[in-house]
Amino acid sequence: MNPASRPWHGQLLGLLRTGLRFAHSGQPRGTSQAAQSAAGHGEDIWVFAHRRSEQVIYSFSRQLDGFHDLKQLPFNGKKTKPAKLRKDYWSPLAHIRFQPGQGSIGRSVFQKLRELKHLHEVAWGDEMRHKRPEEYTSEDKKKIAAEKEKGFDYQPIRSKKERGLALNAQKKNAIADIAYVLAGGGRGNKLVTAETEAGGKELVGVTVNWANDQDRKYAASWSKNVTHSLLDVPAYTSGELQKEVEATKEASKEAA
Repeated sequence: MNPASRPWHGQLLGLLRTGLRFAHSGQPRGTSQAAQSAAGHGEDIWVFAHRRSEQVIYSFSRQLDGFHDLKQLPFNGKKTKPAKLRKDYWSPLAHIRFQPGQGSIGRSVFQKLRELKHLHEVAWGDEMRHKRPEEYTSEDKKKIAAEKEKGFDYQPIRSKKERGLALNAQKKNAIADIAYVLAGGGRGNKLVTAETEAGGKELVGVTVNWANDQDRKYAASWSKNVTHSLLDVPAYTSGELQKEVEATKEASKEAA
């Protein structure tokens, strides 16, 4: 029989193959895991910090991307930007967790944190040019004393390399930015659900898990909608989370 007389034969075989593929995979052709998880994109924000330079990277993933995440680091001078992201130098600083279905809020917070970080790196004032007291060398102290006797207020100036290293250290600024954004700061912040008559704000609840519970003290204050916890239960801790850690250990023992 001439195959051309039955054009439906090839179409029928194609439909059968599609049906078998759908039965085995459980999802239609063309869908991917990324498309299925798009609704939850933004519910988790990971904050990474460099162990030595205190550079900061924001990411939606628990693991750093050596290509895209490296673009967040600016060039502040020679040898201030690494050629690649070494896993032994970068570690999680904090994990910002939103409730399921609040991915759009997380993406809004992520955008504002990135913008504030960029402002710290490019829009710095004259205070970045001067050394801090803990950075004074013995020669700086001698010159300060000599100029003071003459009636002058001398402030040592950072070199180009020292200024680049100071611009890299964004850990403290990042923690203060997190507290500001999670408190509803910034125009169009989606954390703000409503504004009260007294001028207050109704905010969405959010959890911040810290690698070190002492790091959150770099922020002047935290809003009431923020719940603090630890990423991992350490062998020992100090501060306000001591009781919480002990309760977690007891619960794990009972479960075992």
